[in-house]
Amino acid sequence: QVFLDYMDRCSKDTRRVKRKAASTVEVERGAKRARFELIATESTAKSTKRNDAAVEAPRRVRRPWRNKVRKKAMKEAAKKRRLEKEKQNAEMKQIMNMETTISEKKKKKHGKKKKKKVNVQTDEVPSPSHKGNSIMEAEKKLRSARFRFINEQLYTSSGEEAMKIFREDPLAFEIYHQGYRSQTKKWPFNPVNGVIQWLRTIANKKDFVVADMGCGEAKIAETLSASMTVHSFDLVALNERVTACNMAKVPLEKDTVDVVVFCLSLMGTNLNEYLREANRILRKGGFMKIAEVASRFTSIRQFLYAIEKMGFELIEKRMTGDGYFVMMEFKKTGKVLQKRPLGLKLQPCLYKKR
Repeated sequence: QVFLDYMDRCSKDTRRVKRKAASTVEVERGAKRARFELIATESTAKSTKRNDAAVEAPRRVRRPWRNKVRKKAMKEAAKKRRLEKEKQNAEMKQIMNMETTISEKKKKKHGKKKKKKVNVQTDEVPSPSHKGNSIMEAEKKLRSARFRFINEQLYTSSGEEAMKIFREDPLAFEIYHQGYRSQTKKWPFNPVNGVIQWLRTIANKKDFVVADMGCGEAKIAETLSASMTVHSFDLVALNERVTACNMAKVPLEKDTVDVVVFCLSLMGTNLNEYLREANRILRKGGFMKIAEVASRFTSIRQFLYAIEKMGFELIEKRMTGDGYFVMMEFKKTGKVLQKRPLGLKLQPCLYKKR
């Protein structure tokens, strides 16, 4: 009986401990639940307060001084460009004035010549051509200086700006091409001849159409116009074969050309517009030929990657003229993927003063 009483007391104590433990757990759960509800209520109140504040108060402008700094920098850059342009125009006027002075001197020189009495007894006879030679040399130097000036403007301005320059001074284009012809005589290889030979090999039909962009004197049209149709475009028409226009917008319909040629004509700051126009007028599967001075490329790999983004695929790349020129052949694969791809940049080809 004693043992049974002992076991009964133990079972009662065990039940009491379990009830106490259960009540403790329930209290802790209730406390946790209340704590979570309090946190949720506080976060809801904070978010509501932030939303109300955002609706009521206008958005604060962060760092307003940055806009002032940017505007100031833009004004300074515009002022710098304006001063550089004024300086270039002043140099151009000075060169033109000097050319006018020299031409007036030549007219006076070739006017009425007076007979000079020559003393027979003197041994030394002054050379009459010495003065004329000095004038011719000075004129040659001035023409070279003007060619370098025009060349620099063409490489550092857009096609539209270059057209404006030649509209204001039509003689400048002729002077530029005279200087260009004298430069080509010094080259070991003229890339135009290479392009003409290449066109003869790929012309596989009667209605073969070529667009010569930046044609100059239209030598390609002069040589191949009997066997194919050649459209020649440049800023100024030097002869009847050339159509004067901006290469970024030529008067041709979409998908009407078999080959587009850029032979030493990727000048200016808007190369992407020229290549987009080439993609527009080329038929799908048509070819684009680029011939350029090798020293203009900072990275040929990046340039080729950028051309691929303009809807072309590289077919061939080779160096010619003892490594002086790069000849590249592309095929149109589709539409332009990027209008201004990275890497589509060429260094200006500036001639040094001799």
